[in-house]
Amino acid sequence: MEQAYAMALWKVMEGGKEPEAAVTSLREVLERRGRTALLSRIGRAFGRFAAREHAKNVLSITLSNIRDERAHKEAISALSKLNMSEADVEVRTDDSLIGGWRLEGRGRLLDTSFKKHLLSIYNLIVK
Repeated sequence: MEQAYAMALWKVMEGGKEPEAAVTSLREVLERRGRTALLSRIGRAFGRFAAREHAKNVLSITLSNIRDERAHKEAISALSKLNMSEADVEVRTDDSLIGGWRLEGRGRLLDTSFKKHLLSIYNLIVK
């Protein structure tokens, strides 16, 4: 039940209604229906839904080491080819990457990490 209310709240705000006004309207509806106890669960469901939506739209570059200049330059070059700016990207590090970089988000995955290549070699050997 709270997921439906959270999704409705998201759609109302996406439609242009101010967040404060949307939440006030939701609270009034819940009070009229005697369901104010759902308000905290709706808030948590809304947070989970917003996190999922944010994850869909976030573009991130994962580097093996933040000081890996070559990988950083290659990733920025790939961004320019995709007509995206560095400001749109969240930079992360991943200790499991030996070298290289990964660009993930918005339905794209560019993986030039050494880890990917080593795993493909390993899989060829094991077959």
